[in-house]
Amino acid sequence: MHAHPLALGTLAFSLLASPAWSQSTPSQTNGAALGAELFVEQPGVREFRGVLIARPLQLADADRLGMTLHQMNQSLDAAIAGLTEFTIVRYIAETDEYLIQVPKGETENTVASRLLATGNFQYVEPDWTVYPVGCPNDANFASQWHHQAARLNSCAAWDLETGNPNIVVAICDTGIRLSHIDLRANRREGYNVTAARWESAGGAIADINGHGTNCSGCAAGNGNNAIGISGIGWNLGHRTMRVTDATTGSASLTNLTTAARLAADVGDKVASVSYSGVNSSTVFTTGTYVRSKGAMLVWAAGNDGVTMTGNRNDDVMIVGASDQNDLIASFSNRGSLVDLVAPGVAVYTTSNAGDTSYAAVSGTSFACPITAGLCGLVWSRNPTLSPAQVEQIIRSTCKDLGTAGLDDVYGYGRIDVNAAILNTPPNTGDTVAPVAPVSLAATAGQQSVTLSWTANTETDLAGYRVYRSTTSGGGYTEVTTSPTAATTFVNSGLTGGLTYYYVVRAQDTSGNLSPNSLQAAATPTAPPAPVTLFTDGFESGNLTAGGWLTQNTQAAAATGAAQSGSWGARLNRATWIEKSFSTVGYNTISIVVGRRTNGLDAGEFLYIEWWNGSAWTVAGTVNTTAWASATFTLPAAAANNAAFKFRFRTNANGNNERGDVDNVSLRGIAN
Repeated sequence: MHAHPLALGTLAFSLLASPAWSQSTPSQTNGAALGAELFVEQPGVREFRGVLIARPLQLADADRLGMTLHQMNQSLDAAIAGLTEFTIVRYIAETDEYLIQVPKGETENTVASRLLATGNFQYVEPDWTVYPVGCPNDANFASQWHHQAARLNSCAAWDLETGNPNIVVAICDTGIRLSHIDLRANRREGYNVTAARWESAGGAIADINGHGTNCSGCAAGNGNNAIGISGIGWNLGHRTMRVTDATTGSASLTNLTTAARLAADVGDKVASVSYSGVNSSTVFTTGTYVRSKGAMLVWAAGNDGVTMTGNRNDDVMIVGASDQNDLIASFSNRGSLVDLVAPGVAVYTTSNAGDTSYAAVSGTSFACPITAGLCGLVWSRNPTLSPAQVEQIIRSTCKDLGTAGLDDVYGYGRIDVNAAILNTPPNTGDTVAPVAPVSLAATAGQQSVTLSWTANTETDLAGYRVYRSTTSGGGYTEVTTSPTAATTFVNSGLTGGLTYYYVVRAQDTSGNLSPNSLQAAATPTAPPAPVTLFTDGFESGNLTAGGWLTQNTQAAAATGAAQSGSWGARLNRATWIEKSFSTVGYNTISIVVGRRTNGLDAGEFLYIEWWNGSAWTVAGTVNTTAWASATFTLPAAAANNAAFKFRFRTNANGNNERGDVDNVSLRGIAN
């Protein structure tokens, strides 16, 4: 994270010139594909509030973007200087995010486009206003269809585990009915995020909307008390993190992420968020922070009935909704971003209408805390598990629905409470930790470090965990996701020229961890610098002179197409320009280009393509109107290729619809 956050206020600096690297988050790319705007409001789902979240590039981005450490430091300084043009509402040190006010006369889209065009930011996105989405003897238990043996099989699971009050699920929502008879046991002190005040200091946590009380009952409604209903973890601890003072239940994304971070900071094991907005980059940054604290962030997929693309192997568990017939709920979002589903139709739970009131509610909002409660149950059975282990247990025990195996409707399937608990190894009660590993050695490689150490002799050894820091003597974070049985470990994807410090800890089968080994350090080398094989700024004013093949007269050099200098290449309507160049002797081929478009409709793009030997393959697309430079790294087939060629193509079909290209470079690394 960057070392010098800005002071609050507005300072008169202008944005620095754009460097030659750029990137966009999946959500921004998807937004751009809808048209000229990056971000589009959905009333009642996500709405602008005049604040943006900006995260500068991180050191870990250097290798992905092909930047040296010096370039990265320049980018970080430029990002900070650029932000001083705006009023800084807040700096979030835990995730290195800045909240900036959108100036009068501008919009979220214009400001985000301008900042992203510098290439100095990992993401810039709205701080959206988002909206809320043995068997016990409880009197209304029969109304809770989701607990039945043919669905979650909760009763069988409760024969083994009903929840540990010391395992706390934080419900980040609209509050709680404090006097509800089924929510009194095991309740921890609440917090009001808007007021930044704990309950004991006057922070209001009474339910202002009713949604939070519904969610609390799903996760941790008190069970086996001859009253009402049972939550999934009916003996778990539960904490209310009230995120709003609006009766509509609407809250800013940063209030939600602040609630999740604070819950993890105070030791809660699960933060449950039943709101829209999950496909924002700040959510995943927060998920990574929460996992660094040994906790999990669980978020509702949303109720728009749309397909969301992304990487489900992130640090947020995203939950869709299933119905009584084990079918995807019609309203539930689905897609490659969603991990799994849980019951979310007519779920019977606690209600804010009265101290003994209950209601049947529907939405991914309720599938989410049901899953969060299951996370708490798994941790109750074995508190030594890591967040990754808890997620793996839940994923691997889901009931497969839809297409066989992992799919983009049900993800891993519908959660199965009993199967998850049966497959959770119990904590044996062994409290004797292994001894610290010895003889740790670190050997530097190209963007990697290889570690080795002497094997421990304990008979109950489960393996070793490896921790890394960029500061000598502390600040370690784990780089293994589960214990490794080997006594060697390769840590790759590192920044060349930066020194990394490591320790190793042994873990036994009961989950006990040894003290740290002695520290070892190494400084990996940087990859060879890329060589510019070809470059063209089109300053000859003639595409043919630069060796370009053109499809027709719609492609030509033009003075109005220049990103810099006097000339650029203009592609009017549907046309292309093509360049052939041998890449023999070079690997890691990349294309660097400045590009913009004008007047393109939805589905129309400026394409960056390369010839794979049998067909043209898309390396990237753009339809935004602002100039931006980007680097496209091509697959291995582009290397050492005597017949290599690339092109820029438009598929526009109207007058004044075009793409402009300038400052083109082809780069490679010598074999």
